[in-house]
Amino acid sequence: MTHLYDAVEPSVLSETLLRQCVEEQGPEGEAGKIARAEGIEVTEVQSLSLSFKNILRIENLWQFKNLRHLQLDNNIIENIEGLEQLVHLEWLDLSFNNIECIQGLQTLVNLRDLSLSNNRVARIERLDSLKRLQTLSLANNSISDMDEVNILRQLEGLQCLTLMGNPLAEDGNNYPQYVIAYLPSLLYLDFQLVMEETRHSARETFHELLEEVELMEREEARTRAEKLAMQKQEAGYKEAYVDGLQGTTLFNAIFEEDLEASRIQLLPGIHDMLDDYKTSFVKTCEDITAIGLAEAGKRKEELRAFREVHQRTCQANQRLSVQRLDTYMDTKHSVRPASSQTIGVSDSHSNDLLTDLDKLDHDLIQLEMQLVEQLEELTKDFERNYTDLTNGFVEQVQALMTQLRELENKFHESVTDKAQSLLDKFIKNQLKDLPDELRILFVDKDTLMGALNSSHDTHMLAIDKKEDSVMQRAKKDLEVLTKGVHSEEHIRNRRKVTEIEQFITQQRVDWEAMEHESQLTNE
Repeated sequence: MTHLYDAVEPSVLSETLLRQCVEEQGPEGEAGKIARAEGIEVTEVQSLSLSFKNILRIENLWQFKNLRHLQLDNNIIENIEGLEQLVHLEWLDLSFNNIECIQGLQTLVNLRDLSLSNNRVARIERLDSLKRLQTLSLANNSISDMDEVNILRQLEGLQCLTLMGNPLAEDGNNYPQYVIAYLPSLLYLDFQLVMEETRHSARETFHELLEEVELMEREEARTRAEKLAMQKQEAGYKEAYVDGLQGTTLFNAIFEEDLEASRIQLLPGIHDMLDDYKTSFVKTCEDITAIGLAEAGKRKEELRAFREVHQRTCQANQRLSVQRLDTYMDTKHSVRPASSQTIGVSDSHSNDLLTDLDKLDHDLIQLEMQLVEQLEELTKDFERNYTDLTNGFVEQVQALMTQLRELENKFHESVTDKAQSLLDKFIKNQLKDLPDELRILFVDKDTLMGALNSSHDTHMLAIDKKEDSVMQRAKKDLEVLTKGVHSEEHIRNRRKVTEIEQFITQQRVDWEAMEHESQLTNE
């Protein structure tokens, strides 16, 4: 359905209009007056109706961060936009607008009810992230292709769907049976309850097509699972600083960067040398990978153990603080019971309470100082252990990287000896049918040695760069982690001290008020 622009100018969804709507829909009566006088905080608004406002463009809604229910129906909106920040939205009505394309909803992952009826939508798309969607209304749009329904199979929780009024819902095309067959979770279609016999009949009608679709979905699910597993594995390698060292990855990389490799590998008899080199090189890379993963596990366990002991230590200290607070509050209540009293508080009791408050202040600070000392020792032990683990890993990697360089040196020496021998034969015209690319190297000894040395330098540089990358990342992460631990403790301590100061200050205010009340009562 097309909604023509009204004779009046389209409304701008300004902050003034939004504020007006918020106030109109706010609390009524005396509560409403107070709310309007004090100002309603938009971040606290959970429901907002903007129906029949002649709105053309959605904007300025980003500040309603906790909105759950939003009505934008019966406007002249053309594009779904400006809703990305409303991630808590559960109910959205965009019906009776001029929307042609479903978009801008990907971040609304909590959406349960979506209405896009009476628009100009021709394709069902970009809804795959709305996994919690239960109700979808697309009635009276321009959807004509029955295959569009297949996209909704991704919404496994979809229970209520409205598609009537679209070209695909015309008589004679098995529309209801097709939709019911392809959407097994559906309970209601076009406001009609889906009966089990209808569902069974629909599946029978389209069983061949469904088998193809389900087979394709299983393949896609398997591919996704494999991709996720690979991504998880890659993340593990990266966390262990050994990414780029799996299998032949580094070996292939050093030859891809080598501009002379293609010509050198044409040398007769070099393939056996290259195969031996590759086997040993890859084995060493696998050793580095295995060590990296094992050491990463040790570091992760060390961090987990530290966090656990840190939490237990803080909780134990918190229990002591609460016990001390409870003791003080019991004393306070005994001096002045919660029930209204006609007798004033005696000077001795009042002074005792003030003395106890001073002692409470001292005790709470002392407990915090004790906790600080405990956590300092705990942090020192953690830093020492984690540093030792990191340094141990670094030393092992350096030793294995040295092995890679030794393998490269050995390969280079073997290739050089072989090349010199071939050069001698070439000079004596004992080599026949050499490729033109190789003949270029055999112009003279300097040309040949230059190519071999250039190739060797490229390989060594690639190995050095990989080693530097592992070392630098390991040390950088160690630095970031230790700084983070100290920063967290500093913030925790400042918050705790501030909390104590605020509590003691409030208790002194209460004491002064109680003292004043006592004096008035005694008079």
